[in-house]
Amino acid sequence: MKKIGILILLFALYTFLVCHFSVITEWDKNIIIFVQEKMSNLPDWTINISGQKLYDVMLYIPMIIGGIYFAVKKHYLNGIMLILSPYIAYWFNLFFKGLINRPRPPLELQIGTHTATASYVSTHTMMMMCLWGLIIFYMNKYCKNQTLKFSVNTFSVVWILLSGFNRIWLGVHHPTDVIGAYILGLIFILIYVRMAKFDLNSQ
Repeated sequence: MKKIGILILLFALYTFLVCHFSVITEWDKNIIIFVQEKMSNLPDWTINISGQKLYDVMLYIPMIIGGIYFAVKKHYLNGIMLILSPYIAYWFNLFFKGLINRPRPPLELQIGTHTATASYVSTHTMMMMCLWGLIIFYMNKYCKNQTLKFSVNTFSVVWILLSGFNRIWLGVHHPTDVIGAYILGLIFILIYVRMAKFDLNSQ
């Protein structure tokens, strides 16, 4: 609980700074411009492939595979947590966004269109952080094949980072929105890990 408490305090302080110091938003805009300039020479398909369809694939496939695995192993609580974790993150995120109500980056920085919801914290990033962070935890707990464990864990970390970078590149989130999502997502993961200890079948 101590780690969770420290992270909650860190997140509260971070949120206060992001919301009350306009210079941070200016830094965010400059970072978005820098990233988009560096990525501008890439072909159009790189932008299209990083859209919502890819997020859906990276959300549902591990949920289905993990859900089936835990059902077969009768680790029901773990299976439920894996499947529900991104949705819990989603609904909490919507509530939190409405509470903070930070505007998104200017439209001229946004590549493509996005719903006119608030910006802080990034929903996509937080959902992927929670889901793939749990996958890392479960791979370390259950997988005995070291090559498979290393491969999945490496892929998970890369995908978590890319999912946040993508939101910055597309200009639909401030970089600080993404960092906030990582911190908040880590808090959720630590809570899920504590809950997993109550799954008697996982011992």
